[in-house]
Amino acid sequence: MFKQLTTFCAVYETLNFSHAAEQLFISQPTVSTQIKQLEAELETTLFTRNGRQDIVPTASGQLLYQQAQKLLTTWDTTKMAVRSPRHLVKIPCRIGASHTTSSLILPKLLQQLGPLSEQFDFHISLANSAEILTAMSQHKLDFGLVEKPLVTEHLNRLAFGHDELVHAGDFASPLWLLREPNSGVRHYTNAFLKARNIQPEQVMVIHSNQLIADLLAQGTGQTIISRHMLTPDIPVETLSDHYQRQFFLLTNTQPAAALRPVQALLTEHLTNWSVS
Repeated sequence: MFKQLTTFCAVYETLNFSHAAEQLFISQPTVSTQIKQLEAELETTLFTRNGRQDIVPTASGQLLYQQAQKLLTTWDTTKMAVRSPRHLVKIPCRIGASHTTSSLILPKLLQQLGPLSEQFDFHISLANSAEILTAMSQHKLDFGLVEKPLVTEHLNRLAFGHDELVHAGDFASPLWLLREPNSGVRHYTNAFLKARNIQPEQVMVIHSNQLIADLLAQGTGQTIISRHMLTPDIPVETLSDHYQRQFFLLTNTQPAAALRPVQALLTEHLTNWSVS
């Protein structure tokens, strides 16, 4: 049953039987068979076809996906406990952070989480805000730190802290250093370029605020970036209040009971957070 649920989740997330098969390293007919077996067991249809390749989850499929993620997480934890010779297994805790929050927030936050490492096995990953939202929605992360005002009905948001974005670098340079699409900074950069009717002559897309800041320090290009990422020698233009932003902690609406100590610490630390 758990193998079928894993296959079902892969199909749900990729919306394609062939892509799910590639992701799971099994054949496409095997994927189809397992989905049919699951539908027979549950006496319902989980997907309907929308064209030749694309599929759409039914209401039953959407409900099963939410429950399947919880079942698979519980099963993974159970397997680890049973396999442990001492039956003392750390609880997995997966935290995703955007590139900006990883630079400004994570160092002190992880220091606060340090004492909990005896009980929890922390896994930290970096991605842009949209990717973190997707991973949270798919229950692949337990907590997310983002700076883009994302909204979803399946997650809670806690707003905290303040950050200031500025126009920085060589203002005469034709080269714009841009973060990747769907990142929080890119969201504000696009708004800035549109407001000033700027169409960059040259563009370099970089998935790292720190690398962009390093290039600015060398006199290369211009960009929109957090003031706190910059050294004092980099030219800066202060922008309007529209470029003052908050950070957000994303949590599940129904968090696992075992993770409540982590959530309590995160909430307490971030509520009082400020850039020093």
